[in-house]
Parts: sequence; C-alpha cells; structure tokens
Amino acid sequence: MSYNLERVHGLNPTNWYQPENELTDLARQLFFKSNPDETTQHFLDKSAELSDNYFWQTIRNLGVMFLSSIYSKTDINGITGFGNMFLFSENQMAKLLDIDRSNWSPVGKKVLDLGAGNGDITRHLEAFYSDIYATELSSRMRKRLSSKGYKVLDALTWDQTDIQFDLITAFNLLDRHYSPQKLLNDLWRVSSRSKCRVIISLVLPVNHYVEFNPNGKSTRPDQFLKVQGKTYADHVHYMITNEFEPAKFRVVKWTRLPYLCEGDMNHSAYYLPDAMFLLEPIIANEETNTTSSTQNTLPTEDINKTEL
Repeated sequence: MSYNLERVHGLNPTNWYQPENELTDLARQLFFKSNPDETTQHFLDKSAELSDNYFWQTIRNLGVMFLSSIYSKTDINGITGFGNMFLFSENQMAKLLDIDRSNWSPVGKKVLDLGAGNGDITRHLEAFYSDIYATELSSRMRKRLSSKGYKVLDALTWDQTDIQFDLITAFNLLDRHYSPQKLLNDLWRVSSRSKCRVIISLVLPVNHYVEFNPNGKSTRPDQFLKVQGKTYADHVHYMITNEFEPAKFRVVKWTRLPYLCEGDMNHSAYYLPDAMFLLEPIIANEETNTTSSTQNTLPTEDINKTEL
C-alpha cells in the first residue's frame, strides 16, 4: 500500500526511511529498513489539519509567547499539550523487535521509557507491555505521564531500582542527556541485570543540547559523544564502534525513521532524521567470546562536537 506523505506541505519524505549517504559495511549489514504505515499517515494528516486551523494556531502562539518568560519549552508543551511528536507505530515497533502480534500477550511484561516527555511516543508500547514505567525531568511532563497511568520513577535514581524489565528505551535522549556516558553505563547495568534488550534512538548527525542539567545551567553535556565525520552515515558508524560497543552493547539491528513534530502556520509538520538502535547487553562471560565487529573504515577526523 502506498502513502501520500508528500501531501504535508514543506516536507520531502524521499529519505525518511533510507539513508541518503553510503553506509559503511558494518552499518549496511545491521540496517533494517522500516516503511511508512497508516499510523504515520494519520499523524501527518492530523498535523496538517491543526496547521490549517487559524484560530487554534493563534491561541497556540499567544500561549507560547506568554508562558515562555516563565517556563522551559518542554514545560510549556507539558502544560498546553502542544508540540506532539511521532517516531514509530506499533507495527513498526513489532517488526523491529521481531514480535508476532498474533501470539504476543503484553500481560506481565514491563518496559521502562527514559525521558518519556508527555508519553506520546511511549503510548505505542502499550500494545506490547502491560506495565509501563517512565522517567522525566520536567515536572509538568511527569504529571502528564502519571495521568496516563504510567509509573513514574525518579529520573536521577532510576538505575537503582530492583524492578526486572523486559525492555528499556531511551528515545532521543542520549544527545539531550547531561552525561551520555553515565546514561550508557546505567543502561548497561540495569539491562544486564534484567537480561533485557535496549532501544536507543537519536537524531543524526549528533547535535548536543541539554535542557535539564542537574549539575548546573550549562546546555553542554559533561562529555561529547565520540562521533566523527559530518553525515548521517558517518555518525551511525561511529555510534556503533565508538559508543555502543565500548559500552558493552551488541547492536542487533538499526533502522532509520522520521522524527515528526506537529507543525504551525508555516509548516504542517517538522521532520528530523532519526536512527533507532536495538541493543543487547554483553554479559561478562560473553565478552571473552566477543570481538569488535569492525575496523574504522572512514577517514580519521576530529571528533564532532557540535551544539545548538
């Protein structure tokens, strides 16, 4: 079935699901191609309707203008319900996780979504996990998560929980986290204890920006992700070899998805190129049998340390 993604003004979906640059052998071997579906189209069509609603957009602009002097952008979205996001559908997630939905029961299964925001993306996990846990630093967003029935854990001490999870996710959090290395270490420790997989997604090329920093007001992380090059394909490769493998994760597969946001009077929706990685923690007794899966095949360049 084909989808008319082009109907959303200002967006070209040509490379939403396929990298525009040539991948390294490693990245190509691990690549899993996703495809658009009805849920993606529905989000875009609904966003287009909101964009064309002059009254709604006027109220939105006035509300943001008034609240921006008091609250952060994330808190404003939590208060107003603006800025809803879309990353994946239930069917797309099922294919990534190799879930046969005809034989799958969510009963008793637990997922933890880190940095869950308002829960718009998290809710697509409800079909697979009956118990949804979440973390979020924004107090306004935490209220929204609780209102949806999610169990909210402390964003700074979640790694100390003794809950056994079936999946841990960090959607578009790593490049927004005040300490990416700490996050990766915590993810490995909790996932290895739970013996579960991890999903990490982030917009590429990497562009760090920290909105909530418990260590101060800096918008920079304490350490930049060790990516090289300037393209999407470059950063996919180096996320695998310089970040996930050293953090003791095996990359099972990865896919490219459009990270979509509701638009405004100028555009029906906004798009960023996202990479979603399915990871497995390498447990101690497995490490002796595991060697690095690649050699760096891209030209050596200075580590990219871009920021907004």
